[in-house]
Amino acid sequence: MVNKHFTSDLPTLLPPSSQECSRRQFLGRIGAGVGAISAAGLVVGEGQGAWAAGVQRPNWNSKSVKKEFGLQEGLVYMNNGTLGPVPNRVITASTNAWREMELNPAGNGFGTTLQQAEAVRQKAADYLECDLDEIVIMPNTTQSMNAVAQGLHLSEGDRVLTTDQEHPGGVRCWEYYEKRFGVGIDRAVIPTPPESEEEIVDLLAAQITPKTKVISVAHVTTTTGLVLPIAKIAELAESNNCILCVDGAQGPGAMNINVRELNCDTYATSAHKWMLAPKGTGLLYINKRAAEKVDSLRLQDGYRYYTATSGTLDMPAAIGLGASIDFLTEIGKPRIEEWSLYLREMMYEKFLHMPKVTIFSPEAGTMASPLVTVGCEGMTGGDIAAALGKQDIVVKVVPYGNRISTHLYNDEEDVEKVVSAIKQLLG
Repeated sequence: MVNKHFTSDLPTLLPPSSQECSRRQFLGRIGAGVGAISAAGLVVGEGQGAWAAGVQRPNWNSKSVKKEFGLQEGLVYMNNGTLGPVPNRVITASTNAWREMELNPAGNGFGTTLQQAEAVRQKAADYLECDLDEIVIMPNTTQSMNAVAQGLHLSEGDRVLTTDQEHPGGVRCWEYYEKRFGVGIDRAVIPTPPESEEEIVDLLAAQITPKTKVISVAHVTTTTGLVLPIAKIAELAESNNCILCVDGAQGPGAMNINVRELNCDTYATSAHKWMLAPKGTGLLYINKRAAEKVDSLRLQDGYRYYTATSGTLDMPAAIGLGASIDFLTEIGKPRIEEWSLYLREMMYEKFLHMPKVTIFSPEAGTMASPLVTVGCEGMTGGDIAAALGKQDIVVKVVPYGNRISTHLYNDEEDVEKVVSAIKQLLG
């Protein structure tokens, strides 16, 4: 829903009937209308046909949205899961903040510029739908996970439960504990894709022991874009007296997320991916109930942007993060998720009927995200990525082959180009 704390001169973006949509209603709501995106002329309402009979195209002006970004002319950028492009207005916000700070580095750096950076915490809390005293601005997901792990003070014999689908940045902190302090790590093997959310929960439950202190999982896996049922895993963690730490690098900005509803203890994300913020910005949510358990040095002096234990950070980047949150909020979290999933399903269906292609990502539903991973017979992921790169198409190489992302600046033409290019490569 549009955040009630955000104020703007812009028109309301979502009709009341669409503000309460959930991911479970995706196929039923795929064609709901939208209003204006910005006063700069991004008007949503471009009439085009859908990619398949029976599927309605969201009213979305792709060309106007693309103009908000400075992507290279002709580039088909489908690797938002690694790094997202920054809207032009975000670059302007960061640049202006930097120039202002350098007029009087100490005076402004610990005055107006710092005040602007600190104000971004409230925007971030509103965006993730939590309280101000539960949010910390961090450089990235990895440093957030490290801070949480360092604050839990695990000891020899304790165990951490995770999966075989985690990003190295989300588990390296636990591997450090394993190497230095004798903490054990158990990994549930997740099928690609699993049959149901219940299967995922059951696989995790089967690995829990009386020594398990932490469950650490990705919200959306970097390997296949699988969405894990975090709220259900939270119930499992609570019933076994475990802390639930979530690597949310691939979540916010792509999906309509309310961290309170997830009910996890900690949630770390990189804003420079789907939130389209400056590189080196991220967020860490720590549920109030878990705050006393996460006794991290980084958080000793509170969650403010600048503290004695945080040191001086990149304030212009943080201010840019605030501008990116404004941009995403203007459009609306449900609208962005809807459009990204619409393109994702278009791509999924085309790959589904293509010989020599194996899809490792879930079909449409609650386990699907705007990330699709495919393997191509007779070619490695590196082969495919290199060949596509020569055609100005950017995708990600992952263990299963290639991961392809769809976000708000992508359109049907992008999907057609990447699918057609892969089809030609396979002959």
